[in-house]
Amino acid sequence: MLLGSALLAQTTAAPDVRSAEATRAELERLAADRELTTPTEAEMLRDRLKNGDFQPGDRVVLRVQDEPTLTDTFTVRTDRTLLLPNLPAISLQGVLHSELQDMLTKKIAQYIKNPDVQATSLIRVAVLGTVNKPGFYHLPAEMLASEAVMAAGGPGGNSDVSKTTVRRNGAEVIDRKHVADAYARGATLDELNIHSGDEILVGEKSGGAKATLATVGIISGLLFGIAAIGRVF
Repeated sequence: MLLGSALLAQTTAAPDVRSAEATRAELERLAADRELTTPTEAEMLRDRLKNGDFQPGDRVVLRVQDEPTLTDTFTVRTDRTLLLPNLPAISLQGVLHSELQDMLTKKIAQYIKNPDVQATSLIRVAVLGTVNKPGFYHLPAEMLASEAVMAAGGPGGNSDVSKTTVRRNGAEVIDRKHVADAYARGATLDELNIHSGDEILVGEKSGGAKATLATVGIISGLLFGIAAIGRVF
């Protein structure tokens, strides 16, 4: 069982606790559930809980009402800190995507009274394979996994999005079956456990009308992501 599929299974079993970004309590429950995770997957979850979600090069879209200098996109530095104008460096070590906004609100409140803060996490992922604009993209952690394909210009003429896989450090970490499940369930990148630097690899059709028909439904669903991506970017 892959970690992405375990997150999806946990989401299905408890839809009332589902969020666009996995909470600490959800990840802790999953790490402790031997029926949903292998020892390796549990260790990966514990590492995520310990070190957090943010990697150097990630970006944070920050909006603080009536504070134009703090309303911008900021890049996570090599020491996993965020440097905001006129504020001390803020460590993101151990911080999950779901914890970012509350944490930044508390930090900024030390210097600005009752700040109205909105924060969005952007993770750097490669969308490769048979897409129209392959490359690296900074995508919101709360974006639907299916919309990542649209961010790269949508499926190419010979795409089979049902064959999409996820690679990390050259190794496949989420197979095509569980990526397809993520599309069908409307799972987010965070729920699928996508990390910065991961490669989302869109597969190629093997040929024939049957293969084409098998992907029509998924491609049609992906098209709904265009409007949402436009609002984010």
